Amino acid sequence: MKPQKCPFCRSSVSLIDSAKVFGCSYGFIYLCNSYPKCDARVGCHPGTITPLGTLADKDLRKWRRKTHRKFDPLWQSGVFPDRQAAYKWLSKAMRLPLERTHVAMFDIRQCQRAIACVEVFTRIRQRVSTKVTNPC
Repeated sequence: MKPQKCPFCRSSVSLIDSAKVFGCSYGFIYLCNSYPKCDARVGCHPGTITPLGTLADKDLRKWRRKTHRKFDPLWQSGVFPDRQAAYKWLSKAMRLPLERTHVAMFDIRQCQRAIACVEVFTRIRQRVSTKVTNPC
């Protein structure tokens, strides 16, 4: 869904070339019209004007990166067969509808919950793995 209002400052949002923010173009982004005072933005899927998620300010982008660092290894390393299966698990773990379970849609609290879910899952998985490989 194309953003209309910035959730951080309530300003309107414009679709622009990313070069305005990054100096060179990586495609289109939705940017808060209060930029640079408010730096909320979201990128678009390549070659489209479809947003990758929801607008994020600097702090939320930091939390989303942290979440990806914890979550992505679950599907990249083969713990889950693919990304879709990992998101299906996360959807159930967080009790969110699958269509709303994506890091690019999370707020800070949801990022923190996702990280906690992954950490609990990882600890349990390590305990089970240790018991299987070292039964003594």
